[in-house]
Amino acid sequence: MTDTKTPYGVIHYGGECRDDYPNFVTYDQGGGHTILTLQRPAMRAFWAAEIRLAKRLGWSDKRIEENDGHGRAIYVLSGTNRTCATQYRLWKSDPDRYASPNSTGHTRGLCLDVSQVQPNLDLIRRALMNEGWKQVRPGDEPWHFSYWITI
Repeated sequence: MTDTKTPYGVIHYGGECRDDYPNFVTYDQGGGHTILTLQRPAMRAFWAAEIRLAKRLGWSDKRIEENDGHGRAIYVLSGTNRTCATQYRLWKSDPDRYASPNSTGHTRGLCLDVSQVQPNLDLIRRALMNEGWKQVRPGDEPWHFSYWITI
């Protein structure tokens, strides 16, 4: 396992698949959207991107605060969070489409898939990238982002 310091704290990755890091935190996006689980630094970067986007969209500080202080402006897909067992099944079913469980950040709480059925996708992309998220394959997977590392 490798530890890397980011502006929002230390992230863990590498080695055998893990889906149980002690720094996992969960965020309920509300309104029927995804319950997101990420490593704490990745979640902090996600929340910062939501605030950045909300402000760019003209949200007032009061409106941002009413939305748990995050803005709730970036919706992610329900398949973002995956256990090692789920990732293994997906990879075995289609290794050209899904990453190996030992190389994906979805099980490690370092990747998210942004819903492409929402407005302001370019602003969302820029907000995430300004907070350390990388769009790994924009040409064929525009929804996929990884935090700080390219996985």
